[in-house]
Amino acid sequence: MSAPLLIIAQVDDASGEVLQDVAERLHATGARNVQILASLGKKGRPGHVLMIDVPAQSEEEVAALLAAELGVWGYRVLESRLQHFDIRVQDRPVSVQLGEGSFELEIGCKRIERHGRLLAVKVEHEHLVRLRDMLAARNHSISLRQLRTMLERELWTAPDAARVELLLRR
Repeated sequence: MSAPLLIIAQVDDASGEVLQDVAERLHATGARNVQILASLGKKGRPGHVLMIDVPAQSEEEVAALLAAELGVWGYRVLESRLQHFDIRVQDRPVSVQLGEGSFELEIGCKRIERHGRLLAVKVEHEHLVRLRDMLAARNHSISLRQLRTMLERELWTAPDAARVELLLRR
């Protein structure tokens, strides 16, 4: 893989739908990350700034896309070095105790590590939503934020691959 670049482009006039389409197409070119920031341009006009992490070999394809789809006249290129953490994606068994009843499911999560040290655990959002909806079907209301906090705390302390026990009070 070629050296990574950070391309910074200013966009004067594009709708959210167009920006989303371009972001998806940028990812298809090999962009590792695309950030779109709202900005205030010349004469107080609203605009956007795109920050695109991309392999150098994809620069020409990205440039053509920016010009054709967003009318960008030029862009800045910074050679960059990405410090990436070690990410392990796991499906973990979870046993949910809710009052007198219980059920089990698999929850996807990412373990973020550096030099063998655990730095964070993040539950996959769609798995969290599914669990919240399963709880709602059992007449238990809980916010995604609260559920995420509880589940990530349990996943953090449980040994790798061990079943996680989640105890919820009615």
